[in-house]
Amino acid sequence: MSKRPTPKKRRAKSKGRDQFAAYVQKQIRRLNNRSKSPYALRAKPKNAADKALEGITRVKA
Repeated sequence: MSKRPTPKKRRAKSKGRDQFAAYVQKQIRRLNNRSKSPYALRAKPKNAADKALEGITRVKA
């Protein structure tokens, strides 16, 4: 008969939140650095009229 496995400690919820906060911080820093780069391109403005047309799936007669 084999031994029972040792019970594992539960991970605190705050640890997961801390990890996520660190991840978000890194992403914000990365995006800010990228936008401030001399090679960064300006984002093209999205044309709302074209997007509205794309959203239409059915034309009522």
